[in-house]
Formats: sequence, structure tokens, C-alpha cells
Amino acid sequence: MEASAYLLVTSASAAAELLQLARRGDREVSWGEVCSYFGRFCGKATVSLALHAAALACFVALALVSAFRVLSTTGSSCHPPKHAQAQEHEQGRYN
Repeated sequence: MEASAYLLVTSASAAAELLQLARRGDREVSWGEVCSYFGRFCGKATVSLALHAAALACFVALALVSAFRVLSTTGSSCHPPKHAQAQEHEQGRYN
């Protein structure tokens, strides 16, 4: 699951960088912007990046729901279970 998250994040950053270069270019290395020549490409790349961001958001939501379900079914919490509290209370009364 972690590998999927890393792949989503790194591929989104690479796609964003390529889209940035396509829109603005890089004057230091003499790369001109290409969106004025290939507008259809830039439009598709923008939609692709937006869908990628949506997929990443869904992945994060799925991971949070999964973590919540695991923690709620295992009984992991900051508070001890009620039966443990009752036993401590009875032991304290008789000791």
C-alpha cells in the first residue's frame, strides 16, 4: 500500500513538472513553451493531472477509512476496556 502511495505522489509531481515546462518553458536551457503550438496536448495533460489528484485524494480517504476500521475492530484506543476498569476498581476495593 505504501508503494502505491509513493508511486501516486511521485508520478503526480513528475506530471506537474512536465505540464509546468509545457506551459511556461525554461529560458535558462532555451526551452520555449509549447502549449501555444500543442494546445490539445496541454488540455489533456491538465485533465490527466486533475484526475491524478482526484485518485490520490481517494487513495488517502481509503487509507484513512481502512485505518479507522482496523483500529475500531481491534479495540485499540487510549482507554482500557470496561472489564479491565471494573477489575481494577474491584481490586482496589479489596486491597
